[in-house]
Amino acid sequence: MNKKRKTQLIILCTVFLLVAAAFILLKIYQKNVPEEVPEEAVAYQVLDVEPSLVTEIGIITEEETTNLIRENGTWKCLEDEDFALDGDLIEAFLENICHLTSDLQIENAEDLSQYGLDAPVISVTLQWDSNMYTLKLGDYNSMISSYYVGVNDEPTVYTGDSSLYYTLNKSLEDFEKTETGEQQ
Repeated sequence: MNKKRKTQLIILCTVFLLVAAAFILLKIYQKNVPEEVPEEAVAYQVLDVEPSLVTEIGIITEEETTNLIRENGTWKCLEDEDFALDGDLIEAFLENICHLTSDLQIENAEDLSQYGLDAPVISVTLQWDSNMYTLKLGDYNSMISSYYVGVNDEPTVYTGDSSLYYTLNKSLEDFEKTETGEQQ
């Protein structure tokens, strides 16, 4: 072998050994670095009520007010006691709202009017025994694609996605019993 080839071979072997050493050191370093634990999504409890306890529901929307009462296991409308109500639809409504959570919570909000909770778009009142909760749906924030939500007049504001509007925006006809038992 000539001298030039020997030098090239030595340089190649040296580079190979350096790359191999770097690779081994990198593997050792990666084993010793703690894995990043992804943050769990936080869910704030907005409302936590047992649906079977609720005996009265009041829904105030921009269009109408609906008041429902459960007597002896049967739901009736206070405005029209002869109106045929589908108890399953009312129970499904309660299931949707009684264990409501939010991914954003604003504590100690001083001015509820800045969230539209002083004059809510929709109010749903749930009552039983001596308990009463009023769930208020305030303004829509297009930046976060969410509605502001409050309970009673507490200074904590939550957010709910746009589907919450459709969940809460119920009229008497939405609970009407049909011949097939399906919602109209």
